[in-house]
Amino acid sequence: RIVTAYNLLGDFVKRTYLIIAITAALYLVAVSKDLPLKNVSVVIDPGHGGLDNGASVGKIYESELNLKISYALKEELESRGATVNMTREDEQDMTKRNHHYSKQDDMYLRVKKIDSYKSDYLISIHLNSAPASGAWGSQVFYYKNSDKGKRLASEIQTTMKEVTGSAKRISGADFRVLRATQTVGVLIECGFISNANERGQLQSSKYHQKLAVKICDGIEKYREKY
Repeated sequence: RIVTAYNLLGDFVKRTYLIIAITAALYLVAVSKDLPLKNVSVVIDPGHGGLDNGASVGKIYESELNLKISYALKEELESRGATVNMTREDEQDMTKRNHHYSKQDDMYLRVKKIDSYKSDYLISIHLNSAPASGAWGSQVFYYKNSDKGKRLASEIQTTMKEVTGSAKRISGADFRVLRATQTVGVLIECGFISNANERGQLQSSKYHQKLAVKICDGIEKYREKY
């Protein structure tokens, strides 16, 4: 009887461990689905800042909208498990000067900070502008000599179209923020601040969230494919 009881207890313990193991495995699968960007690191670069407002219409400044879109993107990325850093988190540029602003110094410090994070991806957020008020549409740029950057840009451009409706295509460029950094990155022109319709959308926090979701979807699709 004692032996039988011992064997039964042993079977019970084994079954218990098996149940725990299965439960843990299912939990990990669920977590990986809920956090598709877990263990992924992203650095977000809100373009311009400080004395460099970027493009503007009246008192609507690109630098401020870039920062708001970047914060929405940061929140969405983190909700999917990613680790996120930003080149700037306030209205100042990288030099943090109130006078004698230097774009060259700003870009040097921006690139240096991006590389210090050693992130998987770089997303630089900007807005476009044109003399013709009818110009519109989001567009994603990549460093012209980067195949990985090109593929990432293609995926993000495709997913963003679902919100922006843009017919523009990705484009290779020689922007220093992409060329001088070691991180696979893209520069996203989220729309034209000079276009009245897009300008209205780009001031909306709900639109910022929509853009953030689609940018993240693009990153996920890139990772699934490559």
